[in-house]
Amino acid sequence: MSQPRLPNLAALRTFEATARCGSLVAAAAELNVTHGAVSKQIQALEQELGIVLFERRNRGVHLTGPGAWLADRIGMVFSDLHRTMRDFRALDAVPGPLTVSCEPTLCLRLLIPAIGDLKRDTGLDIRVLAAGGVVDFRRGHADVAIRRSDFPMPIDVRAIPLAEEWMGPVMTPAIAGRPPEDVVRLHSETRLRAWADWSQQPGWQPAGGDMRYEHFYLAIQAAQAGQGAALASIHMVASDVRSGLLSAPHGFARDGTRYVALWPTDAADDRAELFVEWLGRRMDENAAMAAATIIPLGIPNEAAR
Repeated sequence: MSQPRLPNLAALRTFEATARCGSLVAAAAELNVTHGAVSKQIQALEQELGIVLFERRNRGVHLTGPGAWLADRIGMVFSDLHRTMRDFRALDAVPGPLTVSCEPTLCLRLLIPAIGDLKRDTGLDIRVLAAGGVVDFRRGHADVAIRRSDFPMPIDVRAIPLAEEWMGPVMTPAIAGRPPEDVVRLHSETRLRAWADWSQQPGWQPAGGDMRYEHFYLAIQAAQAGQGAALASIHMVASDVRSGLLSAPHGFARDGTRYVALWPTDAADDRAELFVEWLGRRMDENAAMAAATIIPLGIPNEAAR
């Protein structure tokens, strides 16, 4: 018995991208075609199948019931196809560097400065991508992702705990000697609740005004420049505290989140496990350093908000 004719593969690929992106414009950018080309492919597929896959409303597209059913299964098919081609290309290829996606400030302050130690200790070569939030391993941009557990973990990834997050105010030794009313709070737009959480701690609270920075990394740099006190992660400032470049006279406290390593459940890569074991040991050292300064009352669990 002959197999029924499959729809055009390009149209199915366009449908999968549109369903995943939730936007004709985003799908067009991913596929490097025009918005009109995407729209025509979707219309042709709907006509061929005799089913409406998307509803067009409010300048957007929304999957219908049959469209959602098909998108879920077509997504798995293309995911398998990408993995198959990746594995095929790797049959006779020399493995490239392990690609690690890491939250930007952790990447700049912890991972990149430690690459020499990583190579010496493990022999691994890594390629680093600075990125945060949910990672799409299906796109093949990363082998491992390092994230803080402040968003729901996807069900199709393996999550390995690395270390708890410890936060505390850091400043130059000169700033540390000033009275609280002369110390400026340095804020980061990416950790908006940090100082509000710290204000629930007993004891030292800076009261010399506020200065805001777009990124966590910039707030830490401002602290190094003597502009005030930044509330920072021990994993991002441990080396500077050890060297005396920054001072942490008021200790660190857990904020209820932790860092985790993520990679696809169907990926078997000994290099990923070796890297995660090495990074976990490095972060455990930082956490132990923070625990030695523990504050009796912890900051409320940020992840629970």
